[in-house]
Amino acid sequence: MDWPVAALLGMIGGGIVEVVAVWGNLVAWQKARHVARRRGRRPPALTRYVDPPADILIAIARFALGAGAAVLLHSQISGALTAIAVGASAPALLAQIGAAQAIAAPPDGANP
Repeated sequence: MDWPVAALLGMIGGGIVEVVAVWGNLVAWQKARHVARRRGRRPPALTRYVDPPADILIAIARFALGAGAAVLLHSQISGALTAIAVGASAPALLAQIGAAQAIAAPPDGANP
């Protein structure tokens, strides 16, 4: 797969993960509102569950990680769904790659 296409699809995968995360926060806010209204209390503000500056920063990071992981693995990616999955799993995937490289490196002073 060409790297620009892989990058775009990887960004889509990262975006999907962010949408799911924001959706989870919105559902938690909705439930808290229902509980508060049943008990006659004031419903919580949306800003207790959604923080736009932080959420936007995380979304940008997920887009970048998704694109980066897909570009890194573009020669191994065979289809659009695979590229999207790589983008969605980018943080975990890159952590695994980093851990594997750390294990492969011998400790200081050891013979390889």
